Amino acid sequence: MLYYNFYGYEEFKARFGLEKRENGVAVRKNRILLAHLKNPVLLKYCREHDDYALLHIYDMAALQKRVVEAVIGSGKNDEELPYEVELIGKTYHSAKYRTDEAKGLCEDLDKSSVRYVNIERNRVFKMRAGKFMRELILETGIGKLLSPCVVNWIAGDVFTQQWCTYTHGKSPDMELHVNNDFGRIYDSNYCKGSFGSCMVDENRTSFYHDAVKAKAAYITDKTGLIVARAILFTDVTDQDGKKWRLLERQYSSEGDDVLKRLLVDKLIQEDYIDGYKVIGASCHEANAFVDVCGNSLSDRKFEIDCELELEDTLSYQDSFKWYSYNQNKAYNYENSGTSYNLDTTDLNLYGDDDEDDGEWDAYHQYYCSATICCYRNGREIWVDSENLDDFVWIESKNEYHHENDCVCCDNCGENLLKDNAEYSEVTEEHYCCKECMEKAENEFKRKNWYYSEYDEAWYENLDDITRINIWNDSEGVYEEKSIGIDTLDGLIENEDVWEFGEDVFDTVNPSTNLPYGYKLKKEINHEYTIIEEAV
Repeated sequence: MLYYNFYGYEEFKARFGLEKRENGVAVRKNRILLAHLKNPVLLKYCREHDDYALLHIYDMAALQKRVVEAVIGSGKNDEELPYEVELIGKTYHSAKYRTDEAKGLCEDLDKSSVRYVNIERNRVFKMRAGKFMRELILETGIGKLLSPCVVNWIAGDVFTQQWCTYTHGKSPDMELHVNNDFGRIYDSNYCKGSFGSCMVDENRTSFYHDAVKAKAAYITDKTGLIVARAILFTDVTDQDGKKWRLLERQYSSEGDDVLKRLLVDKLIQEDYIDGYKVIGASCHEANAFVDVCGNSLSDRKFEIDCELELEDTLSYQDSFKWYSYNQNKAYNYENSGTSYNLDTTDLNLYGDDDEDDGEWDAYHQYYCSATICCYRNGREIWVDSENLDDFVWIESKNEYHHENDCVCCDNCGENLLKDNAEYSEVTEEHYCCKECMEKAENEFKRKNWYYSEYDEAWYENLDDITRINIWNDSEGVYEEKSIGIDTLDGLIENEDVWEFGEDVFDTVNPSTNLPYGYKLKKEINHEYTIIEEAV
């Protein structure tokens, strides 16, 4: 642990050890962070520069903040990346792209894409937000050092959600509520779609009314349905006695992280919270809180007052799950004074539970006979094995992924993850590989673009092509060919062709410096004109 400042194996195990989920599956904690720290290329860079800032990271919030800052700084100091890309108040640098006055916002209000200017073609295009950020990251020196899973997480998860939230803005269709109506946020009749919560419709809300100091925080759409919600603990104390208002883990319609972030943003804007549970990776960690500026609070030890009798109703707790019956306190960290765990679906501290109805389908929100591991937004979700209509089998990964995270290769029909696909700016479709993309682009150009015979290349606009007369020596005639205007301008500038009026020739008669047959043609035309006038 020479370069990482871990206090022995026990701390390492606490941060990255295996933990067992409710479904019995063992998963490694903070696996993205672990992959980042194990990256040998990054370690070599840090040793060579005697700068270990990118290795002294201990939670996902710090990883996100530190990596983004490093990428921005790396691009700013790189003279080979002269163009500015301004997105959500941050300025990145690129050699291939820039943003215009729209600052990435698409004219068609596409919330999943970024508008940009392609430097080489000097034209406006749009690209999927995650793919665009990935391109920006990998252009920088620091970005090239990062492990692929970190790049994919920052670009495909974090930035994609931030961008969607940013484009939503202060939507008049979304209204924030902070009140004591806990029953509403746990009632499926008032919620839009599935929230992936085991406490929905379980009538456990008396816990929040009676045992703790909390508020229900949620946003509703224009129909009045709840699209994102969370519990706001209003009286939280850290180890230094400082008071906090902390927002618990957020839940949303179909697990949409954009809606979760929109809820958090509105609560910050209206000064309801001092910190919140991180969105996305590590949200299940009890200490994964950040302050409103995004700084990690993982070193803070939080507690809340929690008054429970043995028969009182419980509600599953994501963070304050270690309970001291004698102290009437619940903590977000394990300590010797705790006597019960509140991360349980038990009805009360006696351990009573509801009748076992089978396995819980977190996607469809019901019990079923058997579930299977699927992935949605890159995270595990257990789904009824007999109801996988919304999931696509990815052969290359041997996994089921949600249809919104997948695309089908427009050429060969293979299903693949959207973030792994090749996107064509020509056809505006996704492909499984460069070969499929090139084949599809060539076919698309053949049907929709214009061919320059001289350049042996395709042009998107007919206005980019003109004509040239090419001498066929064996036939003794000029053949009219298509040619790109830029190519022709270059030939004229280099005096490699001859202009006669609106006609251009690649070869002339060396004895007359005129195109072959040009004088004869003019004389014949002149005689014909005289005869025509006489008649």
